[in-house]
Amino acid sequence: MKPSNRPDHRALAEALRRRVLEGPGETAPALRQASAARAAGGPAAQAPYDHLARQIGEAAHRVTDAQVAAVLSATGSEKATFEIIAAAALGAGLLRFEQAMKVLDEVTDAPA
Repeated sequence: MKPSNRPDHRALAEALRRRVLEGPGETAPALRQASAARAAGGPAAQAPYDHLARQIGEAAHRVTDAQVAAVLSATGSEKATFEIIAAAALGAGLLRFEQAMKVLDEVTDAPA
């Protein structure tokens, strides 16, 4: 059997998840993980991160300057605020990725 030249997208997604949510940063990994989970429809995170993460997960194009400013005020730095935003975006994106992969697996495994 010929080995596949295709990248393992699940492994790449997991590596990205680990790097963003567990790696070093300005913010605590637990806060990044909570923001990612909230954006993916998970439990509420602490204020003011909850509102921004939920909005990113539901409709990122509707994020307001006030939501970002509240997180900036809480974190005290633009870099930390960016980490929260990136974590939430990753959480929302990985949720959609997993949903798509599940559908692809179902189609691939379906009898002909």
